[in-house]
Amino acid sequence: MTRLENLAPLQSRALNLVREVAAEKELRPFLVGGPVRDLILGRENVVDVDLTLEEGGSTLARALAKRVGGRLRSFPQFLTYKVTAEGLPEIDIATARKERYRSPGALPTVSAGKLKDDLIRRDFSINALAIDVMSGEMLDPTGGAHDLEARIIRVLHDESFADDPTRIYRAIRLCTRLGFTLEEHSAFLLRAALENGAMSTIAKERVWRELFLAFDEADAPSTVAALNDAGALDVLFGRRPADPTLPSRLQRARAAIEAAVTQTDLDREVMYTGAILYGNASPVDLEGSGFSQKRARNLIQIANELPRFTDALGEATSDHQRFRLFKHASPEMLSIVAASAPDEQPHVARFLEFRSFKLPLRGNDLEVPLGPHVARALERTREAVFTGEIEQTDARTFARAMAIKYLNVSVQRPEGSGQEPV
Repeated sequence: MTRLENLAPLQSRALNLVREVAAEKELRPFLVGGPVRDLILGRENVVDVDLTLEEGGSTLARALAKRVGGRLRSFPQFLTYKVTAEGLPEIDIATARKERYRSPGALPTVSAGKLKDDLIRRDFSINALAIDVMSGEMLDPTGGAHDLEARIIRVLHDESFADDPTRIYRAIRLCTRLGFTLEEHSAFLLRAALENGAMSTIAKERVWRELFLAFDEADAPSTVAALNDAGALDVLFGRRPADPTLPSRLQRARAAIEAAVTQTDLDREVMYTGAILYGNASPVDLEGSGFSQKRARNLIQIANELPRFTDALGEATSDHQRFRLFKHASPEMLSIVAASAPDEQPHVARFLEFRSFKLPLRGNDLEVPLGPHVARALERTREAVFTGEIEQTDARTFARAMAIKYLNVSVQRPEGSGQEPV
């Protein structure tokens, strides 16, 4: 069992437990798919434990969950189970199955089958490998081990991309992740599927899920650029002119994510999609994405307003002018600005410091009628103290004067009829 011994400690512990329970129940589980592929390649990030049995999947899942004191979830429509427990990776247990596609792009009809049936139904030969957990024997009915050596991605039949067009995304993701190339005939089939509109046979929600998985790749910029070059994004965004600047925008987004200058969890889906739609984004482009209104606004801001925003920053000569711009920018926008314009990094950092700055002054301290003008006056005063425009000892007098000014302006000009006074 040389290959299984190369698993990371957590995965190895999980398989040892599986082996113990399987021996007690006289079952024969197989480690299958991606974990086997990555073990053979010597990749260190093998995290999944995907098991398949011809018989006794339910028995193994229930007994294993009981043994480890874990949680068991079942998905009978797919003949699968998931066991989770503290200190162990997720363990997926499936009954070997056959699939039949009623029509191109439809979800498959699943029925129980033999292990070979389960392997040959898979997307690519390199994912159609299995290792017997009990004996260490490897099963390779489709020549996947040879393709791993040749560093190629190969589909298992000519209708593969038509049956399940999401395999187009998976093929490109794997090619980029592993540094493999698409086998010549498989590349022909992928191009033909795209030209024949295969992607339009599935719901946009499924396509978006595949794109979001691309955003999670270690080299997301290269993966997304490859999807775009292949035409796999056309179903979401329409055929767009050739864009040689897309890779650099995607790299800029990744640099912003990695730098995380705003010290918040950045929305990579917003940032990468904004890079794709640069210069011409609208809510229509986001159909099926599941983006909330707020996320959509942030995305469109990055896509459509970044050039003007950067130009305006270049013309700003004071913290007050920059802060007025920064206040309307999402954390994602601020991070991209800081990552792509070194001269703006200290200004963004100063604005982030300002956001946490507090001034011990309340509206009641100003002795003016309360209303929105008071909140604006307090905010303007907080900024003036922070930037050194006024001393903190003068804050109350300054704030009161600003509140009266804003109140008078609001009386003369209805709310929302013009810009806020400086």
